[in-house]
Amino acid sequence: MPLAEGQVQLRDLVLGPGTPYRFVRGSHFNPFKRDVRADQGGTRAWSSGSWSGAEWAEQVAVAMRLVILARGPVDYMDRMSALLAAFAPASSADVDLRFVIGGVEYLLRGRPRMVDPESRHVDGHTYVQAAFVALDPTIYSGVEHSTTLGLPSTVGGLTLPATAPLTVSAAVTSGRGSITNAGTKATGLLVRVDGPVAEPRISLLTDVGTAVVRVWATLAAGQWLDIDTAARTVYLNGTASRRGVTTTDGTGWPVLPPGTYEIAFDASAYSAAATATVRWRDTWH
Repeated sequence: MPLAEGQVQLRDLVLGPGTPYRFVRGSHFNPFKRDVRADQGGTRAWSSGSWSGAEWAEQVAVAMRLVILARGPVDYMDRMSALLAAFAPASSADVDLRFVIGGVEYLLRGRPRMVDPESRHVDGHTYVQAAFVALDPTIYSGVEHSTTLGLPSTVGGLTLPATAPLTVSAAVTSGRGSITNAGTKATGLLVRVDGPVAEPRISLLTDVGTAVVRVWATLAAGQWLDIDTAARTVYLNGTASRRGVTTTDGTGWPVLPPGTYEIAFDASAYSAAATATVRWRDTWH
């Protein structure tokens, strides 16, 4: 069920308007606090001021002050148990914190960190301080976009024998498409290449040049590659790394800047059954 304006979802639990978990009046859900991590720096030895090297965005702590609307001790236990389950530690992968602002759904990725209820209440309205830490400070669109490409093929053209001089045009179909990042920050691509295909490559054409990733391997029918251009990983059938037979060219690993750009799927030989499915999200700082 889609979230309503002002609602927040962690795992299966929805917080905010229209739920038993309301944000305390005067406090607001704020995922936009940002701090900069500048580990490489110091004062200038023979000049005023200081210097700084590479700088990065810090993790984001999102505090949530809630009031639980419970009708008696039994209802309180049900509500509190659901809250504790939603904020339970994540054993491996990060979890999504989804929220709606202005009718648009966004998400942060990280870990639940705290649930601190007022101990003097075990029924009725109970105030709770909760927190979520976005280990990745990037804000993502709640909707994941995708497009599927086939290998380029040529239709039309000249069939011999023919009498010269003779010109017959041919058209290249498929193999290319346009993808859009509506955010303000470059975003990585998740690409699944399904065989049969020989030495597949993905190219992203941007204003600063063309970024190309190519896997020097042949996939049989039923085999596939998972390529993550942000993490720079390549896996065969979801388990076996093929990073050692992967190369990049041009501007390096393809990442999608804000705006609309062309993406292409190619290989060493044409295969009608080969496909590349590209997935991505809009991203903001």
